[in-house]
Amino acid sequence: MGRVVGLLGIGNSGDAAWEWLRSLPDAVPRRLTLDALSLENLDVLWAHSAEEPPPLTSEPLMRWVTAGGRLLLTQRAASRVVALGLEQDGPNDTQGRSWTHEDDELWFPEFRAFGGFPHIRGLAAFGPHPLFAGMAQGTFTWAPSEGERYVRATYARGSRPRHGAVVACERSYIHLNADRIVAWEYAVGTGGVLCIGAFVVPEAWDRLLERQLRAMLRNALLGEGIPRAGRPTPAAHWPAPGRACHADPTLTLPGGGGPSLDGALPGTGSESPLHVGTRALADEAFSLAGRRALIVGGEQAGVREIWMHPYRVLKHLTVSVGGEAPLVRDVQIAPTVVHRHLVSRQRIVEETLTTALEHPVAFLEYRSEKIGRARNVHVGAPLLLQWTVDLRRLWPYDAGCGGDLRYAEDARGTGLVVTDEVGGGHAFIQANRPVEWRVKPAEGVPVLYCTVAAALEEPLRLAVYGGVSREDLDGAVRAVARRGVPGLSGQRRRHEEQLRESLVRLRSPDERLNTAFEWAKTRLDGFLVETPGIGRSLTAGYAASRPGWGDGRPGYAWYFGRDACWSAFALLAAGDTAAARQVLRFLGQTQDVSGKVIHEYTTSGLAHYDAADSTPLYLLLAGRYAAWTGDLALLEERWGELTAAYRFCLETDADGDGLIENTRVGHGWIEMGALSGAHVTLYLASLWIAALEGLAPVARGLGKTALVDELAERAARARAQLAKRFRTGDGYALGLLPDGTPQRQRTALTAVALLLGAVDPAPAAGWLDAIATAEYSTPWGVRLLSARDPLYRPDGYHTGSVWPLYTGWVSLAEYACHRGESALAHLEANGGLPFARALGAFDEVLRGDEERAAGVCPDQCWSAALVVSPVIDGLLGARPDALRRHLTLAPHLPARWRECEWRGLHVAQTELAVRVQALNDRLVVRLRRTAGDRLGVTVAPALPPGRVAGEARVDEVPLRPVCWERLGCRHAEVTLEVSGEHDVEIWHMPE
Repeated sequence: MGRVVGLLGIGNSGDAAWEWLRSLPDAVPRRLTLDALSLENLDVLWAHSAEEPPPLTSEPLMRWVTAGGRLLLTQRAASRVVALGLEQDGPNDTQGRSWTHEDDELWFPEFRAFGGFPHIRGLAAFGPHPLFAGMAQGTFTWAPSEGERYVRATYARGSRPRHGAVVACERSYIHLNADRIVAWEYAVGTGGVLCIGAFVVPEAWDRLLERQLRAMLRNALLGEGIPRAGRPTPAAHWPAPGRACHADPTLTLPGGGGPSLDGALPGTGSESPLHVGTRALADEAFSLAGRRALIVGGEQAGVREIWMHPYRVLKHLTVSVGGEAPLVRDVQIAPTVVHRHLVSRQRIVEETLTTALEHPVAFLEYRSEKIGRARNVHVGAPLLLQWTVDLRRLWPYDAGCGGDLRYAEDARGTGLVVTDEVGGGHAFIQANRPVEWRVKPAEGVPVLYCTVAAALEEPLRLAVYGGVSREDLDGAVRAVARRGVPGLSGQRRRHEEQLRESLVRLRSPDERLNTAFEWAKTRLDGFLVETPGIGRSLTAGYAASRPGWGDGRPGYAWYFGRDACWSAFALLAAGDTAAARQVLRFLGQTQDVSGKVIHEYTTSGLAHYDAADSTPLYLLLAGRYAAWTGDLALLEERWGELTAAYRFCLETDADGDGLIENTRVGHGWIEMGALSGAHVTLYLASLWIAALEGLAPVARGLGKTALVDELAERAARARAQLAKRFRTGDGYALGLLPDGTPQRQRTALTAVALLLGAVDPAPAAGWLDAIATAEYSTPWGVRLLSARDPLYRPDGYHTGSVWPLYTGWVSLAEYACHRGESALAHLEANGGLPFARALGAFDEVLRGDEERAAGVCPDQCWSAALVVSPVIDGLLGARPDALRRHLTLAPHLPARWRECEWRGLHVAQTELAVRVQALNDRLVVRLRRTAGDRLGVTVAPALPPGRVAGEARVDEVPLRPVCWERLGCRHAEVTLEVSGEHDVEIWHMPE
């Protein structure tokens, strides 16, 4: 028998609540009235009213709660906390009025930049809470309509429940309003009371968020959302906003003051072949990332922030030597370490920065160098380091959300520990020797100013630790004590070597491209981030927080759905299947209750599901994962999540035409501006076709025969619809507006349909011609729009700027359409990024009229990915089918190259080396199996222009190749089983 739930529901809203309660299969519902409010045998009482609050009084209701009953008060019923004796002052924001869309623009003016942003309301918790089980740390529950009644009973304008614990505040799209407390709770005896004073609207005009509301209420009524004695699930609560920082004598430093910090830190030139030097003529950005730690800074400015996800543990580090700000003479940058040489009149100081690979630890070292042949005379000239600690939690949480800060210093002068009021964020900064510490709390805000003064007779080294709890912090300290600085440095060095040697390696005549490819591999790995309690996946981009973008946003250093998928395609191609597997798991585990896949999931714990493309991309990633790895066991394990995502996509075809939609689902790639607003985009429809076709082999391999047929039928129908409705006179429409009118703007996004093979490429010949000209292409990449388009703006995010993502998509599309020379030019444009501005990094966005950054992040995940994918999927033409133990290679060797080699190509358990060589009269493809099982391989290289195939030989055995021509490019195809080393020779002659 299920839990007995009584409902005291008043008015139309109460009737709607009753209808929902009756539909719960595992509840025993009872409809109660004020005249017959029987509590006998009730497990839970739910009082709900959108009108006047029901006249509840403390007797006998609170006796029932004290004895173990659970009480849920929603909407205006939440204002009865005073009558029930729970509070002296009830909610101070108890209004009811008609809602208008202008409310959002009035309250949250930053939304205006998003154009048609979703008008949604919901709740945000401070951390995990059973009210939001299966829903991250909150959810949206109401999509208001113009003129709909808006009722609430909340605490606002600095008011808080005095005795209740705050469960959740208000969420509005991407804004978190911590000043409006929506949910709070009371533990009373062995029972408890939960109040939700807004956004519980079972009679909502718009049912968009009905499932989310149901899930939350189910957690309250049938789960552990209402407090009780012995509640097994931890429940985080919002503390009062921080206002101060004070010394706390009860705090102790971890590890008795910290472990030994002796031992060598990583070097650059001697340890990493990717190291590069710069004279630091500009303050170009740098970033150093581990799984838990992130350092962002500038070549001249130095360290701007250190984050131990999801907390900032150090901000605005400044260095002075002998009382003066030193000049930066040169900077050496490698994937895992940055060295800066700081020059003053008295000495040269070398600064070394690095992070641990797996632990929330960073190291900063300052070492005096020689001037000429002698050491500095003024060896006692003090080094002064200054920074602030605010334990800022990642956006969208406000500064000080963890309450007041507390700190303690080590009496020996070797360390400082800082934590917040609730013991969540922790920072520990340890010196390798006694130094002079000066700490000063800021006034009126939870910020601690820190200064360290030290002589430089010997090096000064600081270890910066972080944690989401004291236990997490202690674990980081133990890691340093256990492995030592050399052990952690060695782990980073070995990991970089492993990335270099175990993943695909490119050996082309273009050394610049070879190096860019290696940088891209290491950068992709640097975006793989672990957050305790949330998981491990790819974040999107790194940058220092900046004015106008919002403090607490280090670029896009949180998890994204579609970004992760496009980047994971590159991980698979490069052979990093373990990282791609983690992305798949994370995206499945963080699905919405509807089956929709995240758009954004912050490391601080809040999720947004406002993108339409993340879900089909997730399905496509599952198909690509199977194609590269053959690992059906993982996909069978995650099949429930994949099925939920597939069913969600089907729901979004509201008009039943076979194409999933953007309308009421979310944006596609273009989020805002004049090009947004389509009912369905070519981009989204193409993803859907590719997802269906990619998922079919997985279903077949798992024995789901009926689904295989269904997927094939849906893919064929979607293809037919796309060809019929998107075809225009000069190619394909960008999208279809709600009335069916095509958006005829020619954009770089056509590339996605072509690279996925979702459309016939022949009608896109004009687009392919145009995209390679200066109208769209610059030496640094591809503009979204033509420079001649009336909508073109060179710095507009979605109106003409150059994205390396678009450049890579266009390169892949050109390779798919056998335009190898222009494809290589676009690949080389992306390959120039790590040498242009932030060394070793790949820009997010550049201007369309000059090679200058125009985006948020100088270090972007997908930009690195779109160097890797064109090298393997495009230049080599790799098409894996691990489920059938087969690989197709259709390389396009550039006319000016004589050879190119790819080592470490992984398909299922097989590893191959592939070398393509162009001789005067033939192409030679050498295949070498370096590990694993035998593999069937089809080799189909593109022939030089104006040539036709003649004889072919496999290991000197002659045969006739299969010849074919597509879009004016001739190929000769040979299939063999690769068991050892084999030479495939294809002769060609003038046509």
